Amino acid sequence: MATNLGLTGFTTFLERDEPFETLENGMNLFTRTNLPENGLRAAKKSVKEARSRAAVVAIPLRGVDVANWAAEDERVDLLTLDKPNNECSLRGSTAKLAAVSGTALEIPIRPLLKSSGLARSKVIKVFRENVHTALGAKMQVILSSGSKSKMSMRSPTALRYVGLLLGLDWHYTGIAVHEGPQGIIERNRKRLSPDFVAPGVQVVKRGGTE
Repeated sequence: MATNLGLTGFTTFLERDEPFETLENGMNLFTRTNLPENGLRAAKKSVKEARSRAAVVAIPLRGVDVANWAAEDERVDLLTLDKPNNECSLRGSTAKLAAVSGTALEIPIRPLLKSSGLARSKVIKVFRENVHTALGAKMQVILSSGSKSKMSMRSPTALRYVGLLLGLDWHYTGIAVHEGPQGIIERNRKRLSPDFVAPGVQVVKRGGTE
């Protein structure tokens, strides 16, 4: 299905041997971990292990304390707005922290597909407000399907048109669907490399010596 939709890769919650894997047909699979939603202590306890084995580390956007920590911690890639309601919204101060650390706001469109009528209008409104807050702070916005089944997967072009609905211009929808996710994957390939020491520091090998 991913190939038919024109995707070159996608993340999965399933346990796999490697965080980055290319199948025989050329499709790329990336392991993803969502940190626990039940408080700051649990998230902090889980992030180190998650970062060492996952291509993408995300945490749902919930309370202010957890959101601010995740926005500031470079080990967290995504703050995910999976429950678009007034209780789960991005604050401007949180977005500013995320803009510095590189944590992105993920907008999964699954809630749009599961709703209709007035309920869908409310989802769109919350999505638009959060996108506006993120962009105002120069926080990266990522669009994803949030799919839990192959029938709810969407093509990159379809995601870009949803981005227009949420207040992004056409150029930025390309960043939100293509360049942004690719940048996260490439950044974490380097982080999980044996030569990685710390952000901006890595082992350089020349002539067989370090």
